[in-house]
Amino acid sequence: MSDFKIKEKNDYNLTELADSLYNLAEAAYQTGSPWKKEQYLTDLKNDLTHYFVIEEKEKIVAFLAYQKVVDEIEIANLAVHPTAQNKGYGGILMKLVDKVPKINQIFLEVRVRNFSAKNLYLAHGYEVISRRADYYQNPVEDALIMLKKVGPMQ
Repeated sequence: MSDFKIKEKNDYNLTELADSLYNLAEAAYQTGSPWKKEQYLTDLKNDLTHYFVIEEKEKIVAFLAYQKVVDEIEIANLAVHPTAQNKGYGGILMKLVDKVPKINQIFLEVRVRNFSAKNLYLAHGYEVISRRADYYQNPVEDALIMLKKVGPMQ
C-alpha cells in the first residue's frame, strides 16, 4: 500500500470537497455517482454527517460518509477511485467506522449486484438482514440491508 493520509470533512473547503467526492463517485460507481454535487454539499454541511477521506499524494482516492444517531451509524456512501481499488482502502474505512465511540450497530444498503462491495461488508462482519425491492434507480435494482453489531448489545 502506498503512502496515504486519512482526513475528515472539516479539513477541507466543503464546496471543493463536494466537487471532489462527486467526481470520485462518478468514476467509482458503474452507474455513476448516486448523488448530485449539490447533494454532497448539503450532506457535508449537515452536522450529523461525518466523512472519512483517504488521500494519496494530496489527491482524494476514497471516502466513506456516515451519520451517527444515538448509538447507531448508517453508512450512506463509500467509494474508492478505480485507480486506488484493491489497495485495502475500503477495509481501512470500514475499520475506522467500527472505532467510532459509543455505537452498538452499523447499517448500510448495497445493490444486490454490487458483489465487490457486498463481499467487503461480509468480510468485515456485516450480515444481510433485509431486502428493499426496487430501492435503486438507473438501473432499478433491489437493495440489501446489512447490519453489523459492534457494541455492548452485540
